[in-house]
Amino acid sequence: MSNKISVDVVILGAGPGGYSAAIRCSHFNLKTLLVDKYHSVGGTCLHFGCIPSKALLNIIKSVKEFDKFNKYGIFSGNLEVNIEQLRFWKNNLVNKLSNNLLNTIKINNINIIYGVGRFINSNTLIVENKQSDEVLVNFKHAIIATGSIPNNLFDVEFDNKYIWNSTTALDLPCIPNRLLIVGGGVIGLELANIYNTLGSKVDIIEISDQLISSLDKDITDKLMYQIENNTLSFKLNTKISSIKINNSQVMIKIDNEELNNNTYYYDNIIVVVGRRPNIDYLCLEKIGIETKNNYIIVNNQMRTNINHIYAIGDVIGAPMLAHKSIHNGYIAAEVIAGKKHFFDQKVIPLIIYTNPELCWTGCTIKQAKYLNIDFEVVDFNWSNLGKAVVTNNHTGLTRLIFNKYNNHLIGGGVLGINSSEIIGELSIAIEMACEAEDIILTSHAHPTLYESIQLATEMYMIKKGINY
Repeated sequence: MSNKISVDVVILGAGPGGYSAAIRCSHFNLKTLLVDKYHSVGGTCLHFGCIPSKALLNIIKSVKEFDKFNKYGIFSGNLEVNIEQLRFWKNNLVNKLSNNLLNTIKINNINIIYGVGRFINSNTLIVENKQSDEVLVNFKHAIIATGSIPNNLFDVEFDNKYIWNSTTALDLPCIPNRLLIVGGGVIGLELANIYNTLGSKVDIIEISDQLISSLDKDITDKLMYQIENNTLSFKLNTKISSIKINNSQVMIKIDNEELNNNTYYYDNIIVVVGRRPNIDYLCLEKIGIETKNNYIIVNNQMRTNINHIYAIGDVIGAPMLAHKSIHNGYIAAEVIAGKKHFFDQKVIPLIIYTNPELCWTGCTIKQAKYLNIDFEVVDFNWSNLGKAVVTNNHTGLTRLIFNKYNNHLIGGGVLGINSSEIIGELSIAIEMACEAEDIILTSHAHPTLYESIQLATEMYMIKKGINY
């Protein structure tokens, strides 16, 4: 026998977009229900993605710093990482954050049901759990925030022993001697950084001619140059033609005209060739939700073609980023509450947490060319930046792109340590239509890494012959 409840808003998925939408709904005193198929809140980001990967990368950063100063003889001896303790520490952090988040949800009087939810009609969900309990949820509004799942590679199964996806890889099942990562995107690069520092010899195969195809090739080439080493290498313009398990190793064959050998053996491979919307089980076709290429179609208020059903985050398409999902969730909640709000962000920052980090926000060079903008690019090298030099990070770079017509900042990126904490100024400057003069007349602390933004802007002003 099914239980029945009625709510103002039901939200499918308790990841960053879902729980943010729920908390925002609670601000408007809307009776809100979260539904999630995992028995903990936080979604992929908290449990299998952003948070565990950044925890591991923070340790890796410390190891890298030790190695740098060890070369100068400042430190002595070898630094060893206890993998079992590292895994335990990482899992504890995730559990702590999940419990804190659950407390926040309870404080905001948000109910939560763990189970798989699917639509029966446009105003009713059925939620089923492993105990075969059913709950019928009648709702006035629904928000679909079920996120995404990893793509597979020509039907090769993730077996958790030899062939891993990102979820398995972040659990550190072992540190392979030879590891292949298929996919040179953000996730692949971060995992390569982790495993290479922990002792694996890592190859990265990427089908295109550059890493992170949305960015400008010259800046991704700089990143590749800085992270490539004797035990981490890249094979670009390379396609895998077959994968087989042979004598407790993974045998792969590749297509690459520049390589003589086309057969390689690895202890493990990690397949990270993108993600796809996690919507197959929702029965969207039953209620007529429109999709395109498996993504849910929404307008700039996050509404689907059914006016009272919304979709946010990964299910609506790229960029598949937690901070985009969060902002989508706020908009959906505010529209449900009757506000005339729209999703109209100019910029959504991209951060690659490698060592060094690479961040970008706003227009790239290729986008500026496509939009026929008359632009100017300035690069400020960190070899001239005091804070970078004294922290042994002098190979960094801050790049700004200005519109030459009105001197507005339209794009920018930072390659270097802690660039994820620097990129925020550029995002705000672009959103607020700052001119170069606005930036240069704002006092930047010294010595810092972010003063590179002021110094790069000064280069632009001098280049343009602008007196200030």
